[in-house]
Amino acid sequence: MSEAAVWAEVVAALGWAGRAEVNLAVTLADRHAASGRTALRWEGRDGARRSLTFAELAEASARHANLLRGLGVSPGDRVACILPRVPEAIVALLGAFRLGAIHLPIFSGFGAEAIGRRIADAGARVVVTHADVRDRLPPRWAHPVAVVTVPRPGGGGVPPGDVDHREAMAAAAPHCAPVPRRRDDPAVLLYTSGSTGPPKAVAIATNFPAAVWPALRHAGDLRADDAFWPTGDPGWGYGLVCYGTALALGCGAHMWEANPAPEATLGFLARHRITNLATVPTLLRGLMALGEDAVRRPGIAVRSIMSCGEPLNAEVVAFFRRAWGVTPLDQFGSSEHGLPIGNRFDARDAVRPGSMGRPLPGQRIAIVDETGAPVPRGGVGLIATRPPPDGLYALGYWNNPEAERGLRRQGWIVTGDLGREDGDGYLWFEGRADDVIKSAAYRIGPFEVESALLTHPAVAEAAAIGKPDPARGQIVKAFVVLRPGFADSAALREEMAAAARRALGDHAYPREIEIVAELPKTTTGKIQRYVLRQREAARHGTGTPEP
Repeated sequence: MSEAAVWAEVVAALGWAGRAEVNLAVTLADRHAASGRTALRWEGRDGARRSLTFAELAEASARHANLLRGLGVSPGDRVACILPRVPEAIVALLGAFRLGAIHLPIFSGFGAEAIGRRIADAGARVVVTHADVRDRLPPRWAHPVAVVTVPRPGGGGVPPGDVDHREAMAAAAPHCAPVPRRRDDPAVLLYTSGSTGPPKAVAIATNFPAAVWPALRHAGDLRADDAFWPTGDPGWGYGLVCYGTALALGCGAHMWEANPAPEATLGFLARHRITNLATVPTLLRGLMALGEDAVRRPGIAVRSIMSCGEPLNAEVVAFFRRAWGVTPLDQFGSSEHGLPIGNRFDARDAVRPGSMGRPLPGQRIAIVDETGAPVPRGGVGLIATRPPPDGLYALGYWNNPEAERGLRRQGWIVTGDLGREDGDGYLWFEGRADDVIKSAAYRIGPFEVESALLTHPAVAEAAAIGKPDPARGQIVKAFVVLRPGFADSAALREEMAAAARRALGDHAYPREIEIVAELPKTTTGKIQRYVLRQREAARHGTGTPEP
């Protein structure tokens, strides 16, 4: 299909054809209300369950919007949401959208300083939170902020001065006229995870369900009657856009309050007969560490796996092909790019393990140099996107002109992620610009080293960095987490290095391997190589490199 045809199909499917202004609460909930379908199925840590139909979700979002309006929220105001994985997280999202307010999701695991910094930077007027995480909020605010707290199931936990969400929802009117917004108006302020520096707020366009539609439809093969589970927290970008776009497609989503550990994940998948999974490599690697026999349990009905957040190693792809007959489909995405690159479900047999796939339908992708000029095929450069108007996702950085200037090159959006395109148009992730290892005039991407190490049966996870070396400038050093049943030894480390050497050659294999209990990661599961570089520098007195 041509680019124009792709976006015409998406816009028509969303009910936006010929409309300059839309409302996301209508798009995600109201227009499916008559279907009678369930929009959200929730399971608590204690096994309790709740469900909301699209009609019930539409009414709840109207009540929430009226609650916010009563607190003085107007279109364009920022409303922070600091909630665990509970149904109110989706209700709060849609309630803000209905009013034309800007949703500010904040991960509920953050501490007071991180929360306060984001709320002050965004200028949020209202914070919606939960009694279980209320004590994480700052004791005082930089500007006046109203706090709405969801009580615990049995009641209680709402401090004096807070608005009790349950009581306020019961008192609010069940109807609220949706406020129209332009598709290039901001709908979400999404703070980056800060894996390579201080977090920045990315303004996400009202158009985001259209921008992400090609990923969930063509990569995830998501249909209205599927049982879809996005394991990501809706306080982060991947979780938020997966829930939001699934609802836009009319597909109900599952939500689990518990943090999905590998063994428990298998139980959830079987219990709810999940068909479509959107997750991260960390969880897939955890499942792989359990072994093929453990994951082949009755009731597993998964037919589609999308993975995003960091590259998916070839060994993970091979494991799930053997264990479940399912090919995990790697996707590339970020707060600034959306989900523009991926492996497609209808071409899963053509997946090249380790590749992040090709540009998804309607997306404009290039590999460019620092000036924005295209890099020849096979060369490493910056992964760049240039969304067409109907595929608009990010509007730029909020209240940060310095960061905004570094975001664009000749009209391309770049963030420091490096990749290359092979002769057949497949795209390969090469790491962050700061992560590239320069050894004896060679440029080595950490991902290829980590992928080579994962071919050894003892390796559960790996991270590679450059360690200063007087002769080579840097040598490759790897940090490895072992699978159960393996113990550290010099002989084992030599085996791992030899396996990587056979795969990569003499120039790129790790000359040092350190066995560790775990790797440093962001709360979204991305490996923080810069933390390993800082630790290494501190050990050897070479200074502490900035992330």
